[in-house]
Amino acid sequence: MIREDEPPKFNTNTNPPSPLNQQPYLFSSLPDEIVENILARISKWDYPKLSLVSKRFLSLLSSPELYTTRSRIRTTELCIYICTGRLDLGFKLFALWTKHAHVETLTDDLPIYNEYSLVPVPHESSLVPFMDRASAVVVGWEIYLFGATTFSDPPSSSVRILDCRSHTWRDGPSMLVARRCPYVAFLDEKIYVFDGCGEDDTWMEVLDLKTKTWSPLLRHRDAVLEGDWLNTVALEGKIYVITQTNYYYAYNPKEGTWEVVEIHDINTDLRYEGKWCVSVIEGVMYSYSYHSGNLVWYDSKCKKWIDVEISNFELLMCNGRVIKILNHGGKLLVMWLYRGEEYDGIQELKIRCAKIVLEKRRGNEVWGEIEWPGTEFKIPQSSEKFNALVISI
Repeated sequence: MIREDEPPKFNTNTNPPSPLNQQPYLFSSLPDEIVENILARISKWDYPKLSLVSKRFLSLLSSPELYTTRSRIRTTELCIYICTGRLDLGFKLFALWTKHAHVETLTDDLPIYNEYSLVPVPHESSLVPFMDRASAVVVGWEIYLFGATTFSDPPSSSVRILDCRSHTWRDGPSMLVARRCPYVAFLDEKIYVFDGCGEDDTWMEVLDLKTKTWSPLLRHRDAVLEGDWLNTVALEGKIYVITQTNYYYAYNPKEGTWEVVEIHDINTDLRYEGKWCVSVIEGVMYSYSYHSGNLVWYDSKCKKWIDVEISNFELLMCNGRVIKILNHGGKLLVMWLYRGEEYDGIQELKIRCAKIVLEKRRGNEVWGEIEWPGTEFKIPQSSEKFNALVISI
């Protein structure tokens, strides 16, 4: 009871209890299933910090069940996995996470990426296999590697699988023959593997992911398919083999047949250089032409490559060289390498990224708009090989 001649006593601490101070207690009283559902709705950008909250958080954030929940409630995000290094010094694997930041600009309020995090991926051994651009393929949240991934290694029938949820490796079913740097393509829950073996061996085989079994396939009669300078792309229900000539080859898995596709008006530089930079978005194949300095798309009806209409693309190049184009959630992610400043006689190597929004218009035109050009990061100066893959996780 408060006496009238005494002033009431109030709590002089006007600061309310911090919600962060209450969180460990609140979360400790919740079942793992509920906490997991909450964490699954948070961006993976924040996971490294959240893993420091408690051992329980660290355990939940590294559990495969969390990523199953993210997939079920559709909160998955795109991450770019980067493999770089050299044969004598080894390779390193990084995960590039970008953070959305809604900012107002003079023209619009599109989301841009003004922050990024290049995180080294832990590896269970001292040796990281190189994820060769031809021999690696993404299936869901996993990366498959087939055979020997460098020409300095002996042929191998091994299949290695990286689970990007837990960053752990496991062995897949061995191929029918040993291969070195084969070419692969993923189509309709099957992985097709070409080349990388002797002339008398099974030149082409397919892995059924449902049955986890390999089957040999009919090879094309033309020996040019066994040569260097080719790429493989899944497009319109077929596997395209891109060669250094004006002739491509298309394999129809349903019919088990090959057809020759003649390409018209293709630049010489696209035959020899652009073949490495190929990506398919919404049923259209894209590449980069060093001759025109522009992105190009493949018109399957006319069987020719056509420039993408895009403004100021050349301004982003900065004397760099395009080394990869990727399907990044239905948009085209362009990555190019350029040399930065020099320190103590060592010149920096940098990778810059730009995302292009594509639009198919009336007639024979594809237009592109640069959505953001902001991500730039350094790679080891000793890097001689580079590859990047997009994972939804």
